[in-house]
Amino acid sequence: MKEEDIRPVNLMEENEILHKEDVKKLLKNKKFFREVPCSACNSKNYRPVFKKDNFAFVVCKDCETVFINPRPTEKMLTDFYANSKSIKHWNDKIFPASEDARRNKIFIPRAKKIVDLCKKYNTENEAIFDVGGYGTFCEEIKKFNIFKRVICIEPSRDLAETCRRKGIEVIEKPIEEVGISKASVITNFELIEHLFSPKDFIIACHKALSKGGLLFLTTPNIKGFDLMILDKLSDNIDGPNHLNYFNCESLGNLLQNCGFKVEEVITPGKLDAEIVRNKILSGELDISGQSFLKYVLVDQWEKVGFNFQNFLADNALSSHLWIVARKI
Repeated sequence: MKEEDIRPVNLMEENEILHKEDVKKLLKNKKFFREVPCSACNSKNYRPVFKKDNFAFVVCKDCETVFINPRPTEKMLTDFYANSKSIKHWNDKIFPASEDARRNKIFIPRAKKIVDLCKKYNTENEAIFDVGGYGTFCEEIKKFNIFKRVICIEPSRDLAETCRRKGIEVIEKPIEEVGISKASVITNFELIEHLFSPKDFIIACHKALSKGGLLFLTTPNIKGFDLMILDKLSDNIDGPNHLNYFNCESLGNLLQNCGFKVEEVITPGKLDAEIVRNKILSGELDISGQSFLKYVLVDQWEKVGFNFQNFLADNALSSHLWIVARKI
């Protein structure tokens, strides 16, 4: 899989323009942003790390989670996501243009992985709830005919309608307002980094799951290769869309504190090395004096790039983090 497959360059350039317009509008109310404690451990012991696009990023001194602080209020974020031109552009243009590639290279393998993990951990098969998304994962998980019900929880009107057009059962509310209590499995992919209060979301997932139910969660790993190398040069470091950047340990501890047992932590990413390589080739990242990076990501890319990416994935060093947790 290549980055261009899932993020077409011309559409991403269009989206960046729209995103800047959205952010400019949001920042007019910056004086109302709220100071918050650490998103993972609730500590107030943090220090600044950098500023990007007028958002301040700090790192928790206790658990090394990185987060935007101060940040837009929950209401401001709700309004932002409801009216964002860039998010609508993702739904209308980027997702449709890249859906075949995403389906074949992300969602089909993802659905198979979820099924395999459910069998591994012997979960029930009454209902699986996918929180947030374009509906492609729900389409693919339905094909396995494992769960009696496959339901998407999507508060965005546009995305919810997209899911309905695909024949997917949809609950058009945030999970905190749904009121379910017997989900066998809850999945959420690349969601928790967007939330004002990740802890409230995880508690809501805990309430929605049946006893012994599984929560599958993916998010960026701030201690992953491309995020550590690129720092604020990373396109993933992006306010206000991404507010929270956990690491394997900090997110695991948050889950445990909310009543979960962490069953498995993996970083099966495939793009870390290529993302850094692309920044080098574009001239955005200067690696003069970093002979190892030049050797692996430029000079010997065709020979060792694939194996280097596998090394990152196998050693919890990819920026794509998966956690499997069980309600206890």
